[in-house]
Amino acid sequence: MMRRTVNKCIRLSLIGILVAGAASLGASTTKAYAADNFTLAAGNNSALSVALFAQPPWPPNVTVDDIANTITGANEKMEYSTDGGLNWTSYDPVNPPVFYGAVTVLVRIAGDSVNYIPAGFITTLTFTPD
Repeated sequence: MMRRTVNKCIRLSLIGILVAGAASLGASTTKAYAADNFTLAAGNNSALSVALFAQPPWPPNVTVDDIANTITGANEKMEYSTDGGLNWTSYDPVNPPVFYGAVTVLVRIAGDSVNYIPAGFITTLTFTPD
């Protein structure tokens, strides 16, 4: 019986890649977000572990209600920031925030660290003075 050794290549869809591992042990761990295509190959007795993460959620479809000074279309899966994204607050649909005056609000779908889902892309809303 004849044996054949095949170097296997895995085609993955990724936008970012983080590599960590113990080079002295010949081990490598790869974590990435799904999106663009590239090829990842392993061979020559190196151990390779790949963990794929979900692509960040698209920007939420929310709008400004400048009369009520609230966000329309937001839900409990979202969070908002009024300081340019330095701090984020969970959106509470039971007690929605009110934004008075000229305020820029960033809104995104919150990340999920348990399932390795990053926070989503941002929608920017601008409230005008009353």
